[in-house]
Amino acid sequence: MKCPICKHGEMVNGVASITLERAGSTVMFKCVPAGICNNCGEAFYNAETTKSLLEQADQVAKRGVEVDIRRYATA
Repeated sequence: MKCPICKHGEMVNGVASITLERAGSTVMFKCVPAGICNNCGEAFYNAETTKSLLEQADQVAKRGVEVDIRRYATA
């Protein structure tokens, strides 16, 4: 599949980091499975992974944690 951002690269399976902010909390996830463009490096996450990331970030925010760095694991 061609990269929707740069239109030149191909998407390859890999892992990436992503930082989310929710209700005053900042959560960084490392080693998240993603499609990564071999030209521009843009990372794309599938719907299941995105849902899991958002749920985990919401849980962190509800606990009142300001900053959390974690290795990605499915919820």
